[in-house]
Amino acid sequence: MVMNKKSARVGKLETIAFVSGFVLMVFELAGARILAPTIGSSTYVWTSVIGVIIAALSLGYWVGGKVADARGHMIDLARLCLAIAATIAYVLVIHMSFLAWVAESFDDPRIEGVVASFVLFAPTSFLLGVLSPYLAKLNVRSLKTSGSSIASLSALNSVGGIVGTFVAGFILFGYIGSRETFGLIAIIMLGLSWLIVPKIQWKLRTGLSVGVLFFAILPLETTYGLQIDTPTAHYTVFETQRDGKKMRGIATGPGATQSGIFPDDPDSLVFWYTQQLDKAIASAPHKKSILVLGGGTFTLPQHLAYKYPDSSIDVVEIDPKLADISRQHFNYKDPANVQLIFDDARTYVNQATKQYDIIVVDVYGDTHVPFSMITREYGDRINALLTPDGVVAVNMIAGLDGGCNILLNALDAPYRAQFPNASYAIQDDQAAYGNVVVSYSRQPHSWEGAKPLVLETYTLYDDNRAPAELLQYDCRRKQ
Repeated sequence: MVMNKKSARVGKLETIAFVSGFVLMVFELAGARILAPTIGSSTYVWTSVIGVIIAALSLGYWVGGKVADARGHMIDLARLCLAIAATIAYVLVIHMSFLAWVAESFDDPRIEGVVASFVLFAPTSFLLGVLSPYLAKLNVRSLKTSGSSIASLSALNSVGGIVGTFVAGFILFGYIGSRETFGLIAIIMLGLSWLIVPKIQWKLRTGLSVGVLFFAILPLETTYGLQIDTPTAHYTVFETQRDGKKMRGIATGPGATQSGIFPDDPDSLVFWYTQQLDKAIASAPHKKSILVLGGGTFTLPQHLAYKYPDSSIDVVEIDPKLADISRQHFNYKDPANVQLIFDDARTYVNQATKQYDIIVVDVYGDTHVPFSMITREYGDRINALLTPDGVVAVNMIAGLDGGCNILLNALDAPYRAQFPNASYAIQDDQAAYGNVVVSYSRQPHSWEGAKPLVLETYTLYDDNRAPAELLQYDCRRKQ
């Protein structure tokens, strides 16, 4: 059977609709990932990425409709696909230096997110928006079938977006990384541009395609550390000096180092807050069973495993890839009395039935604690999991004054509502905000250097409303 020109043309339009939907969703997800090391991955950043992309798409739809009514040539689709590939390559070329400038120029994460998203993601999103009405115009053959012609392309575009979402989240970020993902979708759009009308203006298009391909596959050196993507997060593994020693750390954003070791002394606890957590645990009356929420690179659980070999230690960490990262870069040895549980901390707390003598809470993404960890319902579950003489030890990032004291109040409230005794140590009581380690218990409990935590009142949020991002933003904004 010989395919006629009309059916071949329709097949190409349907392919473009599917692939462009795929590319849009991969582009959006990868876009948020490349922002994480420099300006973070908070809700404000995601809001900026999604809002700017939707705004650019909307403008593209409007402009594309006007242009398609005036023109409507197949070669225009090839040019659009080539231009989309070029704008994706443009993101690869400029994003590191531009994001460094954004981080240095603005203090407000909302402004950082909007500016970064507008410059990096708006051009590609606009052109993908222009493409959609162009496809609809070329696919309509009669008024009687216009509805089904447009609907079929919209459906394929949506299916492509669904496939792109799952492929990016489940496959690409875990195997090739976010920047390589940008290169891949640039090459896909480049190939699509040649599928449409391969013989028209081929010399000019070949030259432009070679340029796009060069930048899409060009290996880019990172400015700081080893970049590692997993389905859950983007990590930077780096080395620096701390206390006169070489330190290797890992970070998920620009605000803080999540975990670290001294490579020449890997059994030592590097950070003040882990040392304080260790002291709080040491002073607990029982240590038979320990729960650690937030594994990081498992430095504290491993330290506790060696220190208390008769203890059973459960570590809940959301990202299973961190185990391999920790073994490779952070000297994690899989102690026999440590069980790694890869789950969301709140989900585990909700479902667990085992009780623990000690619960350690150190759940942060960059400097942000999830909203689900500052609610009444979360506190109820922590209370249910703690033995009668047990101790909860919590690492917080907050302060004693102003907006940071309000944040401390909110972080403290779920525990304060359950446990009458609270002691704390703060790394620097003159700093606007920083690490605060607090222990909670039903029975009196403290450790060397800790003081009673006395807050006159507290605001206890619930799962319906817990404005964690706003509280954390106000803490930093008002300094």
